[in-house]
Amino acid sequence: MLKTGFSLNRVGAVTWRVLKQISRDRRTFGMMIAMPAIIMLIFGFALGGEVKNVPIVVDNQDAGYTTASGPSTNTTLLFGGNITSALQNDDRVKVTQCSFDSGRYGVDNGTYYAAVLIPTNFSETLFKHGLGNAASQLASVKVVVNSTVGGGRLISMPLNLSQALAGIGIIDNATVALYLDGTKPVNEASVLAALQGALQSAVGGGGVALDKQFAFGNLEYSGLDVSIPSVIAFVLTFLVLLISLIIITRESTSGVLARLYTTPLSALERLLGYSIALLLLGIVMVCVILGIGIGVFGVAVQGNLALLFFGAVLYALAHIFLAVFLSNFAKNELQAVQMAPLIALPSMALSGMLIPINAFPDWVQTISKFVPMYYGNRVFEGIMLKGYDIGNLAPEFAIIGGIALLFFMLAVMTVKDKIPA
Repeated sequence: MLKTGFSLNRVGAVTWRVLKQISRDRRTFGMMIAMPAIIMLIFGFALGGEVKNVPIVVDNQDAGYTTASGPSTNTTLLFGGNITSALQNDDRVKVTQCSFDSGRYGVDNGTYYAAVLIPTNFSETLFKHGLGNAASQLASVKVVVNSTVGGGRLISMPLNLSQALAGIGIIDNATVALYLDGTKPVNEASVLAALQGALQSAVGGGGVALDKQFAFGNLEYSGLDVSIPSVIAFVLTFLVLLISLIIITRESTSGVLARLYTTPLSALERLLGYSIALLLLGIVMVCVILGIGIGVFGVAVQGNLALLFFGAVLYALAHIFLAVFLSNFAKNELQAVQMAPLIALPSMALSGMLIPINAFPDWVQTISKFVPMYYGNRVFEGIMLKGYDIGNLAPEFAIIGGIALLFFMLAVMTVKDKIPA
């Protein structure tokens, strides 16, 4: 007989049955506890503080300037040294002192994020600029003197010192040259803030002009330009893993895998067949992602488009092999779906997508080197924003290829070739 009316007892019975069923699935229950804990810890480290220790180069060529303080004393001004010391004491940047040309080369190859040049005549120019400002203030005052000229009238006589100093170029601003990597806005902001703070501390901030030039074609990228490479890496990481895990796991839950066990098909042949099919699907996803990013949003691609496509396909292949490996441990589609975000979300936090790697504690930076998405970001950013070729990115391509090979070997070693008892 069909029961009518609302019953809290029946609601409670359903609730208890679901909770009891979940508690029996220890893997699912463990992921429910571990996943939010891991993600919150990682994002807490990533977003918990400002960017620090951004590597920069400072080339202080300032020769100083000696002024006469009195009849027998002289004062030597070393504004360039003061700026360098202020930068060295600022934890937002990590200063290396070498030539400006070496610093520019280091910025171009990704070793540093900025190179600063303080010219030889910096202190002299800055002092004379101050002298010119003082003269300018005096020139605005009218000097009134007693005179018998003109029947004892009072006359005013303006001082023209600032105009004279300006005429010979004495009050020009002192210039600091800055060569900057604009592909990381957070690092760029940290470097500029540290430099402005050093100028304010050392010379009061006035009288200094900043000659800023961006690396990689002197282009200042938009927020979309600098974000898309990391978005490509994340989308490939998450979607390739998720779709690959679901497809392979469905083979087992639908009974297809059990029938394949009865055929002459070997485990290696089966894995290669899965991998090739998933790779073709991955290539389609790569085409869609790059097509939307470049065709719809018009993001910059400074390097070779074919190399970018190859890098994206290789990166997708590494995650296909990872999915093949993980599928050996997933008992159902729910567990397969849980694995994808458990890998993709920490990868997003640790790869430099949200916060540059140099913002992390040293031990977290070490962990980041073991995250495949870290190398994917470097490949996509290098090709799209910096115009790197295969020579610049050979280590990253080799590591991604090695990761793909490692996961395929692990998949072969852990694959089941018969129906589990």
